[in-house]
Amino acid sequence: MHLVPDRKIGLRTALVAIVVGGIVLSATALHLVWWRTATAVSRDLVDVLETQITSAVRREWWGVVGEVERLSQGMRDLLDASEGWDQAERILIAASRPSPTLSWLLLVPPAGMVIAIESLSDDALRLVHAGGDGTASVKGTIARPHAQAPAVVPDPPAALLVRGEAWLAQAASSATPLWVDVARTPDGGRPAVAFAGATRRGLLVAMMDYGRFARLLGSIPVGRTGGSFVVGPDGAVVSAPGAGARAVAAELRAAARAAGERVASRAPAALNIEEKARLEVDGEGYAVALSPLWFKGWQLAIIVPEAEFLAEIDRTIRALVVGLALFLLAAGGLVAIGARRFLADPVTRIAGDLRLVQRFELENIPHRPSRLAEIDQLSAAIARMAAGLADFAKFIPTELVRRLVASGMRAEPGGERRELTVLFADLAGFTSLSERLGDRVVPIVSQFLELASQAVETEGGTVDKFIGDAVMAFWGAPSPDADQALHACRAALALADAMAAAQGRGEPLGELRVRIGLHTGPAIVGNVGSTRRLNYTALGDTVNLAARLEGVNKVYGTTILLSAATATAAGAAIVTREIDTVAVYGRNEGVRLYELLGRAGTAPSPTDARYADALARYRAGHFADAAALVAKRTDGPSRWLAARCRALAADPPAAGWQPVTQLDAK
Repeated sequence: MHLVPDRKIGLRTALVAIVVGGIVLSATALHLVWWRTATAVSRDLVDVLETQITSAVRREWWGVVGEVERLSQGMRDLLDASEGWDQAERILIAASRPSPTLSWLLLVPPAGMVIAIESLSDDALRLVHAGGDGTASVKGTIARPHAQAPAVVPDPPAALLVRGEAWLAQAASSATPLWVDVARTPDGGRPAVAFAGATRRGLLVAMMDYGRFARLLGSIPVGRTGGSFVVGPDGAVVSAPGAGARAVAAELRAAARAAGERVASRAPAALNIEEKARLEVDGEGYAVALSPLWFKGWQLAIIVPEAEFLAEIDRTIRALVVGLALFLLAAGGLVAIGARRFLADPVTRIAGDLRLVQRFELENIPHRPSRLAEIDQLSAAIARMAAGLADFAKFIPTELVRRLVASGMRAEPGGERRELTVLFADLAGFTSLSERLGDRVVPIVSQFLELASQAVETEGGTVDKFIGDAVMAFWGAPSPDADQALHACRAALALADAMAAAQGRGEPLGELRVRIGLHTGPAIVGNVGSTRRLNYTALGDTVNLAARLEGVNKVYGTTILLSAATATAAGAAIVTREIDTVAVYGRNEGVRLYELLGRAGTAPSPTDARYADALARYRAGHFADAAALVAKRTDGPSRWLAARCRALAADPPAAGWQPVTQLDAK
């Protein structure tokens, strides 16, 4: 399974996100509270507005209805007491002049001429007679009291549609006055309602068309864009404000039709109830208040678009969003600057210091003062920790620790088998020098160990331990090293050169000689010890042989001895000469020994070939010849070989002799 690494964010980004997020959450919470409160208040205001408008329309409507009924009752009484049609006509004219409510006032006898008074405007009436066939005859125009302007007289109707209308038959069949629906006014105009009752002269009809009621509805303001409607029990819109300045938009009419459908869907028992609802038409919301007029099953519908009372809230929200965005930009910028200066940069520097501590690079980790107490305390603690670790690092191989940390190796017991090149270095003559100098020998030892550590670390090796005046180091762990043998040889040569330089300067260290042994082979390397204390070291025969080779230098008078394995691994990059085959203390098989003479390019001495010839004669058993070849040489291996050959020539070995020098001491 493919694992996606965790994505990290910076401290500055996190702080900005937290602060800005807190502002956004707070602003959102306040906005929601404000929005809900404002919306609730707005809806309450709409409810109050709808209630007031409903009451006003009801009062107006019932005022009109009551006026018509009272006027009709008074005229019926007068008509019953009148004498002749002329007097009846005068009664109708007198009753119509002051009342702008009626559209038509009719006196319809069972047969014969119909007297009709048509309301032309708020300023004038028209008297019309209709014969038995309905043909209209205009008798004159009558000005209303207090007329403000000359009457505008429309064309007279050609006929009065009264006889044969369904509403007339319905009214004539009633023993008491009643309201009836009129499909069309006598001039063939719009629908109307009429209050009709019988008199001695005929049927008295007071008629009001829907247009007048629509003007009544239009004259009552319902907010800026709302309207008042009347819907019938079947859901049809009976009347709507459709004239003058209060004409309503098509969307509002669609909302009125939706309100009518809501009324039509009611059960008969729930027809005349008051109801407040929210309707959505074409994606727009409308607040609707339905209440009965208690007249013919009609319902008064007060409709207000929600956008009217929520528009200001929406504008405020938009302004708030813009303001909040600007505020967030400003706040985010200030927070980013402050976070970077007071938090991110100091924490970044402290994180860098901790990475140095992690890599065990403890030098020059300073205390970084900060105005924030916690960061200042943290930096001071890190500086103190680095200083303490730097002091402690003098007791451990710090380069080893760095490598172990870099490789991710845990500090727990365990090891692995690896190919290593092991170096042992020791001071010759140290015992006598220490007896002579006493405790003053400590700086000399420290100087030697410093030179040895520097030489090893320069070539990428690991200083394992100091054993008195001796040093153990190895290459190939914890990091693999393909050229470990060459690097070990270079370190050995560098240490030998450093000792020679100390001797040239006349330093006390120069009075001593260094002996170095090198061997390459498999070894167990890792953390050795207990759970309380560990030592990263190498174990095995390879380590033991390298330690023995360091001591073998005393036998041959050499400085650096290495095994054939190390010489072969280092290759042509170094110059060596074979010294002997030796079975060191504790081993039965022989090991070919080589003396390290220098780096590649160093010209070998002309006598080196003589030593090689002498060594070959020695191994062939020609001891006298071998001794003669190196008799006059003064180097340590030549002196040893000459002495060895003379001894064997004087006391020849038994048959089956092998040219292996057996050493009985470490």
